[in-house]
Parts: sequence; structure tokens; C-alpha cells
Amino acid sequence: MSSNSYTSYVPEGGHKMPEHLYHYTNLETLKLILENKTFRLSSLNKMDDLEEGETEDFQKLGRFIYISSWTNNPNESLLLWGYSRGNDGVRIKMKSNIFKTEHINGNVVINGNNVTVNEHFNIGILDLMRTKDVVFFPPRAELFRVTYTDLDRLLKPTVLKRFPNGDFQITTQDLGMFKRVEWQDQQEWRYRLHSTPVNIREMATGNANSYDALIEKIRTREELPFIDLPLRDDAFDDLEILCGPQMSLEGKEELKLVLEQYAPNAIVRDSGMRIRI
Repeated sequence: MSSNSYTSYVPEGGHKMPEHLYHYTNLETLKLILENKTFRLSSLNKMDDLEEGETEDFQKLGRFIYISSWTNNPNESLLLWGYSRGNDGVRIKMKSNIFKTEHINGNVVINGNNVTVNEHFNIGILDLMRTKDVVFFPPRAELFRVTYTDLDRLLKPTVLKRFPNGDFQITTQDLGMFKRVEWQDQQEWRYRLHSTPVNIREMATGNANSYDALIEKIRTREELPFIDLPLRDDAFDDLEILCGPQMSLEGKEELKLVLEQYAPNAIVRDSGMRIRI
């Protein structure tokens, strides 16, 4: 497993990208999004579906896949309101492809190795590759629609392939893309960062004698707790907020104040649902 160049995998799917997506959360998290102008991607290991990220032959390798969950369903969902975790729930409506990128074309030094790149990077990803034992392929979050299935070979794939010369290949591009049909009411779209928990030096110096040690490092390394990606400058230009059905008057006033500071053009509406508290 050696490399001196940087190539990217482009997810397949064939689904037309929606113009806008919806994310259910709570007021406190929304305030952090507005104040920091970032959105957090979390490991598949942190998802509510405990089956996510499992493989047939390499434990829970999906812990190195980082996602943010959205839906393209414009109708309110009682199921998804449950993810707001509290009475001050909000639903965010934002344009698709919200993350800021920078194009890097040339040679960069990572872990003492010269690496040729010609890619669009999310801001901060190159720094993570320089300071952590991680490589991102591609170096940006990509948006795709979750596919719901009952096929175990997709839900729990075989990912490790060994070659006669001792080399190996770990195929993880399908992790995080499939869920069981029981979850299909979520109508989920995801931003996904796909990573491998080795650094460039380890990839570049791989040889037949070190492959087993490298595989063991991948098995045992811990995932990053989360990744916060900066948003595009225009990310809040057409922001819409739907206040949850149990949101208090105090919460609505707090929301008004924070929007005046960070997103004065945001549209705010109240939920059409009425729920007994």
C-alpha cells in the first residue's frame, strides 16, 4: 500500500442533487453553527443505527467515515423532530454543498513527503493530514443520497483484499452509503468525509515486511471525535429556520437575537404541528 500521488474517489448514485436540504437540531447547536460558521461531521460510530460502519472482515472500519445527516423532505417529520433532543428544536433549511473549499494544484509537504495534488480541499483538511494519522480520499465532504437495502453484502461488506506479494487493499467507499429499509422514512442525504487512518509517510514507506503492522494500526487506531468544516461565505444568505412544535417563547426570542447578529436575512417560521407537552 504505497502512494506518491493523490487521487480521489467520486461516489456514484445518479441522483439529482437537491437545491436545498433540511437538518433537524436544537437551538444551542444552531447558535454554535451561526457563531462559528462551521458544521460538524461525526463518525459513523456515533450514529443511532448501531449497525452502521460494520464490515464482514475488518470490525467497525466505518468509524473513520465522518458524516452530517440531512433530508430532502420539505414536510415536517415527527420522527426527525426527535433528533432535536429537547423542547427548543429547530429545522435548518440551507442550500446544498455548503462547505468552503480551496483548490490546491502542485506539490505539498505532508509528514516529510512531497505529495502531488490537484484537488479541491475543504478548509482545514490539509492541516488534519499534516498533524494527524489520517488521509482523506477525496479531501472534501461529498453529498449523496442514502440507499436503503436488505442486502447484507452492502450493509456489512468485505473490505480487505490480500495479494500474493503481500500487498493489500482496503475498500471502504460503500461505508455510510447504505442503511436497512427500516430507516427509509428518514429520506436521508449525507455529507461524507472518507478517510483512512494512516499518514502519508506510512503509506509511502509501505513494503511487504510492514504490511501486517500497517493493517494492525488501521484496526486499532481511534477515530477523530468529530470534524468541523467551515461554511461558504454565502451559506446563510437564504437560511430558513422552522421552530419546533414545543419551542418556548423564550427560545424564540433567543433565536431572534442570534439571527439578528449572524444571519439577519434568515426566514423564521413556526411548526405546523401541535404536540401535547
